[in-house]
Order: sequence, then structure tokens, then C-alpha cells
Amino acid sequence: MTAGGQCVMTSEAKIAANRRNAQRSTGPRTALAKARVRRNALRHGLAACMVGDPTKATEVDRVAAAICGQGAEPLEREQVLIVAEAQVILKRVRRVRAHLMEQMSQLPLDAPDTTSMSVVDLSAPYVAQLLRLERYERRALSRRKRAVRVASLREA
Repeated sequence: MTAGGQCVMTSEAKIAANRRNAQRSTGPRTALAKARVRRNALRHGLAACMVGDPTKATEVDRVAAAICGQGAEPLEREQVLIVAEAQVILKRVRRVRAHLMEQMSQLPLDAPDTTSMSVVDLSAPYVAQLLRLERYERRALSRRKRAVRVASLREA
């Protein structure tokens, strides 16, 4: 590593501190915490692998065939499958988002008395779920964009 053209070494104290910090941040330790973390990616079912589920794999294959047909080269087909999987995930994310928005639209807009929960309090869980969905959507868009870029570079 260089700083201002000079070689800078990491001090022993800093290395020791990094090792201590790394040992403290090893993730969940109790069985309950491990079980909770294990379910994080599957909360919406949007991070689950598409290949393992035959109906989802069939849908991915159908979308891929619509994009490039059956006679595509193996490398092109690989990128098209990534694009198709991203499209299927995007469709699912948007379906879940629409469902959440529909549920939010059914919330009461005005509370009859001041002791009941406000609209903000009632909609907070939905907003939190919508924000989590954004992560899945961004990831799918990024994977699709990368696959299209790789496919276009191979064509050039």
C-alpha cells in the first residue's frame, strides 16, 4: 500500500485489533439466532434458487426461449438464462409490491378517536416490507444488466 509515494506497513497493534474484532463478529451463536438468520433470505421467497423449483425453472426456460429461441449458442444461452431468471424475479417482486400496496390502500385514512393508532403507525410494517423488496429488485436489475453487457461484449 502506498501513501504519497511511500510504502506504508500496517502496525502490529492494528493487525492485533483487527483479529480481535474479527473474532467478536462471527455471526449468530445461539441456535435460535442461527435459525432466525437462516430464514432471512427466504422471508419473501424472492432469494430462493429458481433452478430447484420445477415450476419456476419452467417459467425461466419459457422466458429464455422467448428471448433467444432454442438454437442459441451455449454461452449466449447462459446469459439469456440469467436475464430470464432476473425477469421472473422482477415479476414476482412487483406482484408482492402490488399486493402490499393493495393492503395499504385498505388501511383507514382517519382514525375516529385520538387513542387509536395513526395511519403512519398502521402503515409502518408495510413500508418496511416495501423497502426490503427494493433490495431484491435492485439485485435482479443488476444481474440482468450485467448479463446483457456480457452477452453484448461476446457479440462484438
